[in-house]
Amino acid sequence: MVAIRAVRRVLAAVFALALTLASTAEAKKEVPQVLCESCRATLTELRTMVDKTAKKQGRENAVTDAMEAICEDMYNFRTYAYPPPQMQKGCRTIMDRHEEDIETALWRGDENLVEFICGRPKGACHGVDMSEEAMNSKPMEIVKELGDDDEL
Repeated sequence: MVAIRAVRRVLAAVFALALTLASTAEAKKEVPQVLCESCRATLTELRTMVDKTAKKQGRENAVTDAMEAICEDMYNFRTYAYPPPQMQKGCRTIMDRHEEDIETALWRGDENLVEFICGRPKGACHGVDMSEEAMNSKPMEIVKELGDDDEL
């Protein structure tokens, strides 16, 4: 009886550790092309959402509503280069890392929003080869690890 309890505890601990390690490793790995495309798509869709509703709601309310909704619906990303679930995950990453800058640029109506956020040094697209050849040559699996202090 004691041996069975001990085995159960060990198995539970191993399972919990495996889940923790898997989720931590997943969070640190990203495909640069997917993240760049997600950045471009997120900002393009945000601008469209804000422009459609700004006249009715006022720009500030339109920005707030769009930023709250953008990553929630995979439908927003159905026309882009990567599958919507990957794009949605990239959207969340971009919003987590650049929310304040995106919000400020949208309030100002910045015309260069995509270049300002995605293309700047440490932006999601900085140094990423987005040519068709590069996008098709790499499998849609995780190819780059970012450290905790790395930024996009």
